[in-house]
Amino acid sequence: MRRFWLSTIASLLLITAFVGRLAYASAPTGDLTIIQFKMTGTESVVIENNSPSNLSLSNYLLEYFNKSSPASLAVPTSSQQLPAITLLPRQTILLNSDSSPTCGAAAVANLSFSLSDTSGYLMIAKVGAQADGSLVFAPQDHVNWTSSTSGADIIKVPSNTADPAAVWYRKLSDGSWQQAELGADCNSLLALLTPAATATFVDWSDGDAAPSTIISLASSGDSGPGIPSSDIGLAAPQITEILPNPASPQTDDEDEFIEIYNPNDTDFDLSGFKLQVGTATKHTYTIPAGTTMPAKSFKAFFSIDTNLAMSNTSGQAFLLDPLNTVLGQTDVYASAKDGQAWALANGHWYWTNSPTPGQPNAISQTSSSGSSKSASKTSTSVKGASASSSSGVSTAATTTPSASLHPWTLAIVGIGALLYAGYEYRTDLYNNFHRARRYFEARRGTGR
Repeated sequence: MRRFWLSTIASLLLITAFVGRLAYASAPTGDLTIIQFKMTGTESVVIENNSPSNLSLSNYLLEYFNKSSPASLAVPTSSQQLPAITLLPRQTILLNSDSSPTCGAAAVANLSFSLSDTSGYLMIAKVGAQADGSLVFAPQDHVNWTSSTSGADIIKVPSNTADPAAVWYRKLSDGSWQQAELGADCNSLLALLTPAATATFVDWSDGDAAPSTIISLASSGDSGPGIPSSDIGLAAPQITEILPNPASPQTDDEDEFIEIYNPNDTDFDLSGFKLQVGTATKHTYTIPAGTTMPAKSFKAFFSIDTNLAMSNTSGQAFLLDPLNTVLGQTDVYASAKDGQAWALANGHWYWTNSPTPGQPNAISQTSSSGSSKSASKTSTSVKGASASSSSGVSTAATTTPSASLHPWTLAIVGIGALLYAGYEYRTDLYNNFHRARRYFEARRGTGR
């Protein structure tokens, strides 16, 4: 019997080790890892520093083959050197072909080639020089896809993707890929190929907060104005409040505004940055050269200067850099009531009766006001008592009147307490009852 159990335990250990080895083998092991990419519509690739130390990207190439199983990895269809920047551990760089949300990427640069919708092979290679001067290419990570039923990491890719917004995400647990669509908050993944209730996506950052967004890096092929040099390495400004429907006597032509916040400890140069409004049809305003924001400050841009008109029924506002990369955006709002601002507080968007252009937000709502993302409605607010959020936006503390208890509730609680006490001390009560009974019987027998 003992030998049987020892054999069984040994077999289980071997199976566990084998499964673990398979999972480890399928997960990426290089310093740089492809964690997300999109080959339809607005194409993009997200690469993460998977090493425990800071990593310079100057010696790495992103190579692309238009076949899922290229015969020779020495002759790629296209190749691109990564920008000469340094990523901290867990930080990412976003390479995109058009405007795209950065969603916490530490740097953004152009993707210099196009990806095939149905078949392709992406590889990260590290370039090193040998003693004789020759170059050595060391593969770090790859992902390949095909419309066939086998032979690639991602198979059965449709020839015409039904949802052009779909992105492929890598799961940390086993390195496998799954298609989904990124939610508006840059955190949630909306499943496309599996029901949302059963999709099990794993956050690659393992629960850590995304690093501050560093503004896009222009490549040599960019045209038009680039990022001001003083902004490189700074966190992106955030849209914190908009007023789509001013109340009379204010007017839409003059008093609608978009407010942004500079979270950095230094001034931020807004030259060439853009404000954009709309959902289906969008209108853009380019911020004039020489416009700066002091550190930790708010700035409101009014419609009298921007000529941007926001819809009263459904809309959204965006902040873009000079290279048209989306740096931030509001949640989509529904019906905008007269005089109510759409404001950011503690990571949520609320309707507030107290617009505060150029100042920390104060959330003040009536019972009929709504809020996004299941934010609770409040009846009163105290503007002086504010709590600072991670974006530097202050929210008003709220007071909620306490409700009195119904008398029947107190009665039921009291009866329940008496019954519990009777049950808990039933033995003592029984003994005391019989002791008292014998006492009175003895007194009756003596005539007293």
